[in-house]
Amino acid sequence: MPGQGSRRRYGLVLGVALGTSIAFVGWPSTRAATSSRGQVASPAPKVTDPTCHLRSDCGAVMRGGLQITFTGWACTTGFVARDKMTSVSYVLTAGHCVAASGLTAQWSHHGVVIGPARLQGLQNGSSADVGAIEIEPGAVSDQLIGSEVGDIRSVDGIAPDASQTVGSIVCRSGATSGWGCGRITAADVDARINGVPIHRGWWIDIPSASGDSGAPVVDSQGRAAGIAIATTSDATLYSTVDGIDAELGLTPCVTPSCD
Repeated sequence: MPGQGSRRRYGLVLGVALGTSIAFVGWPSTRAATSSRGQVASPAPKVTDPTCHLRSDCGAVMRGGLQITFTGWACTTGFVARDKMTSVSYVLTAGHCVAASGLTAQWSHHGVVIGPARLQGLQNGSSADVGAIEIEPGAVSDQLIGSEVGDIRSVDGIAPDASQTVGSIVCRSGATSGWGCGRITAADVDARINGVPIHRGWWIDIPSASGDSGAPVVDSQGRAAGIAIATTSDATLYSTVDGIDAELGLTPCVTPSCD
């Protein structure tokens, strides 16, 4: 299906330095990237949690925008989600993070294991570069970190692909880059992740950084739009929630208990 907008990008390269070409945003690094382009005003914080000190130290509840690690890899939690058939709870991240760690790898937050990698959808012709880490039911939430760790927001719904049009504003919450907003510049285009061709990629006009892979992307209404999967020096590529659902059958939580 042809994408909206004319930009098509191929040959995403794993592990290249940000700014030299195109990089996966899950590669280990301490470098941050920021941009004020396309920023929109942030709403007032909805929730506070005294156990949440940093994106790398935010308590036992799983939220979008937190740092998770496995043996040299650092990625970002996307949305907490539930399998519609089995009701098993997961936290989403980028599929290339899970592919690198291998299924059953135990991912951690702040040195505490959150659960094993169980699913990954990075395959030839995938609808999304997505992976899923199984978590305990008591760790679920419908939350993500906003402009700072004291700004904990609830996900207010699901943004279908049809609503994510060129020119629309979306925001990303990365473990490294933090909160940033930009405009969609291309929709439903093809890309290659680690040499694997995938479909249904959306580009936005802000960069991400190493460690942001899996970062939740929300639209201007606070609805779950997708997860960040790759970056250039001036743009971020993300997979949409519709693509994630098509690939893994997982739906982001939009209630506190994920009912």
